Amino acid sequence: MTRKYWIQWIAFRYWRSKKSFSIINIISGISFWGIAIGTAALIIVLSAFNGLEGMVSGMFNSFHSDFRIEPVSGKYFPNNAIDSSKVVALEDIASMSYVVEDICMVRYDDRQQVAMLKGVSPNCGYEERFAPLMLNGSSELSEDSISFALIGVGIYYSLGVNLNDYSTPLTFYSPKRTAAASADISAAFQTVGAIPGGMFSVQQEFDEKYIIVPINLARDLLDYHGISTAIEITAKPDASMQLVEKELQNMAGDRFVVKNRIEQEQALYKIMKSEKLIVFLILALILLITSFTVISTLTLVILSKQKDLSTLYSLGAGVQQIRKVLVNYGFIISLIGMLTGFAISTIVVIAQQKFGLIRFQGGTTFISDIYPVKLLWTDYMYVFITVLAISFLISRIPVQRINAGWFNFRH
Repeated sequence: MTRKYWIQWIAFRYWRSKKSFSIINIISGISFWGIAIGTAALIIVLSAFNGLEGMVSGMFNSFHSDFRIEPVSGKYFPNNAIDSSKVVALEDIASMSYVVEDICMVRYDDRQQVAMLKGVSPNCGYEERFAPLMLNGSSELSEDSISFALIGVGIYYSLGVNLNDYSTPLTFYSPKRTAAASADISAAFQTVGAIPGGMFSVQQEFDEKYIIVPINLARDLLDYHGISTAIEITAKPDASMQLVEKELQNMAGDRFVVKNRIEQEQALYKIMKSEKLIVFLILALILLITSFTVISTLTLVILSKQKDLSTLYSLGAGVQQIRKVLVNYGFIISLIGMLTGFAISTIVVIAQQKFGLIRFQGGTTFISDIYPVKLLWTDYMYVFITVLAISFLISRIPVQRINAGWFNFRH
C-alpha cells in the first residue's frame, strides 16, 4: 500500500470492519439503503420522463413535418410568395406541401361540432408519417376521386363516427368569404363532404381538434384557391437540419418564419423539460434529507474508533488527514449506495422495457399501452455528481469537531 492511498485504505477498512455497537451497523445500513433507494428513484423517474418525452416526440414527429414555413403576420399568403421550385430543388429536401388550415363546422349524422380542418397534399409523405398514429382505419387521404378524412380520436368519439358505414359522410361547413346578404342561411355557407377514413391519436389537444383532409377539399370549402396558410417540408434522413433551416429562412425572407419540429411545439417541450427539472430537484432534496443519516453514522464511528484515531494521531497523522479518513468513509457509503441504486434502477427499467410491468390505464387510447422508459447516460452523470456533492457536504459536518485539542483531551 503506497502512502498516496493509505487514507482511502483505512477508510475502507473502517467500513468493512465489525462495529463495536450494533446501532452503528443499523444506522450505517439505513444510510446505505437510503442513498441506494434515493438514487434508484432518481434514475427510474428520469427514465420515465425520457420515455414519455420520446413517445410524445415520436407522435409529434409523425404529425408535424421537419419544417413549417408560416407568414410572420396574417393568416395566409399567396402561393407564389415563395418559389416552390427553388425549395424542391434544394439537395436535402425530400418533399414539400402547401397546407390549408382553418376552423370549420363538421357534421356526422345528427351530431356536429367545431373542428380545425387541415388540408395537405396526398402522396407527399403524409400517409406514411400518419400510419403509426392510426388507431383504426387507414391513413390514405384519397382513392380515385374519393376524399377521405383522418379524424382525431376525440372528435371521432364525440361525433360517434362509424368507419364501416360508407353511406354516411362527414359534412364540413364554412362561411363563404364573398357571400352576399341573404335570408337563406344555407346560401351563406360552403359545404363539402368526405368519407371517414380512420382515426388517429397524437395528444389530447390535437385529438380533440384536428381533422386531416386532402388539400383540394379544404381549398374548396374555405375558398383558399391560390393561397395557403403554411408550407410543410420534409428533409432527407441524412440532411443537416440546422443547415436546411438556415437555407429555407434565407429563401423565404423576412416576411416568413421557418420552424423546426421543436419550435412548432416549443411550449410543450419547455413544460416537459421544466417538469423533469422540478421532479429531479424534489427527489434530490429527498436524497439530501436521507443522506443526513450519514452524519449520525460518522458521529458514532468517531466515538467507536476514538482509540484508533488517537493512535493514528500519535503515529504522526495530521488532523486534516484524519478528517479525510472519515470523509472518505462517508464517501464509501455514498458511492457504494449510489452504485447499488444504479444497478437496481437499471434492472427495473430494463424489466419495464422487456415485460411492460407498468401499463397505462385505458390503454386503448394510446398507440402502446406500455409506459415508456428510456435510460440516458447523462442522467447517470447528473445523479453521480449530485450524490457525490451531497456526500461531500454531509460528510464534512461531523468531522469538524476533530482537532488537535480533541486528541489532547482523549489522551
